[in-house]
Amino acid sequence: MASTIEGYLYSFGPSRQGGVYCIQTFCVLSGRHFSQCRHKGDLVTLRSGILDVDHRVEDTGRQIVNDKVLYTLRLYNVTVTDAKKEVLVGALNSEEIAEWLKAFTSSLGRPFEFVPAEPCPSTISPAYAHLGEQFVGDTSPAASPRLEPESPMFHWQREKSYASLTTIGHESPTLAKSSSSQRFTDLQSTDGGQASKWKLVRCENGLRFFKEASSFPFVYKLPVMKAVGVVNAPADQIFNLIMDYGPERQQWDHTLECASVIEVIDGHSDVVYIRLRQDWGFSRQRDLCLSRYWKREESGAYSVFYRSILKHPLQAGLVRAYIHSGGYVVTPLKTTGGGKPRTLVESVLEMDAAGWSSLLGAGFSSYPAQLRDSLLRVVAGLREHVAAQRFNSCVTIIKRHILEEYPEVYPEDSLQAANLDFSEAAVSNVPFLSTSDDIEEFFDATMDQFSDSSESAHSVSEPTLPIVEHHKPLRIKVRSDRGIYDLSKFRGNVVRGPLQGGKHSFSEPDSSVFLLQGINSLSTGSRVPAGQPFCKLIGMDWFKSKDRIDHVAGRSRSLVQRACSKEGLFFFVVNLQIPYTSHYSWVFYFVTEEEIVEGSLLHRFISGDDTFRNSRLSLIPAIPEGSWIVRQAVGTKSVPLGQIVEVKYHVGFNYMEIDLNLGSSGVVRGVLSLVFGYISALVVDMAFFIRGETADELPERLIGVGRCSHIQLDKAVDLSAT
Repeated sequence: MASTIEGYLYSFGPSRQGGVYCIQTFCVLSGRHFSQCRHKGDLVTLRSGILDVDHRVEDTGRQIVNDKVLYTLRLYNVTVTDAKKEVLVGALNSEEIAEWLKAFTSSLGRPFEFVPAEPCPSTISPAYAHLGEQFVGDTSPAASPRLEPESPMFHWQREKSYASLTTIGHESPTLAKSSSSQRFTDLQSTDGGQASKWKLVRCENGLRFFKEASSFPFVYKLPVMKAVGVVNAPADQIFNLIMDYGPERQQWDHTLECASVIEVIDGHSDVVYIRLRQDWGFSRQRDLCLSRYWKREESGAYSVFYRSILKHPLQAGLVRAYIHSGGYVVTPLKTTGGGKPRTLVESVLEMDAAGWSSLLGAGFSSYPAQLRDSLLRVVAGLREHVAAQRFNSCVTIIKRHILEEYPEVYPEDSLQAANLDFSEAAVSNVPFLSTSDDIEEFFDATMDQFSDSSESAHSVSEPTLPIVEHHKPLRIKVRSDRGIYDLSKFRGNVVRGPLQGGKHSFSEPDSSVFLLQGINSLSTGSRVPAGQPFCKLIGMDWFKSKDRIDHVAGRSRSLVQRACSKEGLFFFVVNLQIPYTSHYSWVFYFVTEEEIVEGSLLHRFISGDDTFRNSRLSLIPAIPEGSWIVRQAVGTKSVPLGQIVEVKYHVGFNYMEIDLNLGSSGVVRGVLSLVFGYISALVVDMAFFIRGETADELPERLIGVGRCSHIQLDKAVDLSAT
């Protein structure tokens, strides 16, 4: 069965006149076939094509296009560099675009049945024909690279996103404070907070006020506070109110004198300047300059994060207050008996009021606490404003699209009417989203058919260190006498440290804190603590270079190559590629501790094609120590890495390397901008696993786990000069 979703979306992009066009089109996604036409029922399509394994969908966030606030998606082919051939669509409703994102992700995550995978000559040996599966991987240096296309409209935003990362970690030390270290726990309270971290201190005007629990309370430090209230409105409407700094905000935010967005970084990040009202005795008026980042969870919850940055000059007569971490969490609740929507709104602040009152400390001046609590009380104003408005009393209904199930096989007459040929030969040659001759009439832009991927692929510079060519067959099975090897001899440039209190070190956390699907999860939906991981973490490298660092395991001096002579060792290498002032790489080296059973999920992941790998590769992150803003932004839910960021797989004689380009996703870049602001004060846990979908693939099992403690940027080894 193929899912079909259809409805009206705004299509936009750069026009030939130098402006931006934005028109409404009727879109249909049926299985892997996507088309756009001007109106429903039109026989002539504006765009039409088949989505193959090289296509990606990116959530490009909240954009203002021709005075319309749109929630947008970008659909593109990673092998095509012509930005005119990507699709930019948007909707006025965030829930609607979330449905389309889910549909695109589901379609792209399915195995591509029309075109069989071809073996990669550099990784297949006749000796491994008994495996019964073809090995597909980007293992050859001469292989055509997959480059992400840059849209003229979004190129400047991408550059500004990277530019914003260059200032992260260079703020004043005052801005880099983090809250007290907290031990990671999965215990959740009924209102979405972590029960062990928050203590109820009072109830006021229908709001509950919580204080973050700290093992080391300081009398001079203003504690982190949270206000929690329930608002009778849909979550997306509340989110829109929180994001908007127009005239309507004055109707519910009593702390605001004026505010404006002074810089847009991308669809998920911007910079806001706020001037607060003066309402406290002889204290001078405060202002704020905040970096703002937002995201939407699959559950329908929204998170908006703030932290102070030095982007706006200080104003005469004003005192610049600082928000070290803060924001809103908007979580939909179950509807009432009458079908009315309810939403839990949480506002969190860790701030410094600055000025003389801050110097005196919280024990001698009440103004800092009064200012913080006043900012938290706006949740009550939001609740009353919503109650006074005539919002739709029913749950938000998306009227412009329908989600249905249709058979995979299309009726023969409909295929002829649409002039579509789904044969293997036709699908393998069809251009992605080909356009009609009438496209300029509607889009005012030249949008030619997509060229063949082989013509658009172009080369990049070779890595600084040489890549080792392998002539031995890929080793899948691990010798039973592997235990005789001393794995401590294999070390990266980051030392192994203790679980608690480590500095610029790595370790292996307890894997049981991560929750995976158990053997009965398909029927019960429950998750169970993970068991022992399949691989052991034996080393970690922290690199930087002027160019992105690919295929670390293939370099002659890598830890993996030093282990080549050790029969029986098979490595999993995870290379987290992070854009910054330089290109950083966080490299984890895992080694197998047992035999990889033929036909197992892990074996199929190694020997499968990129489509299968991307649909299964997942990560569970956690922040055991760090500020609220980072813990909330990162979360603890599993992330389908292959469907969010660009991934390259390299399979060699004794290893499999996974290169994750974290800069390829706007959502991930936003999280990175928060994490890097506090990286030296963070402890980060990561658990990598392959997601199971059928009963024979359960229970799930971790590939490996790693903990990075208080990583220092200046200790990265520079590969540019070697």
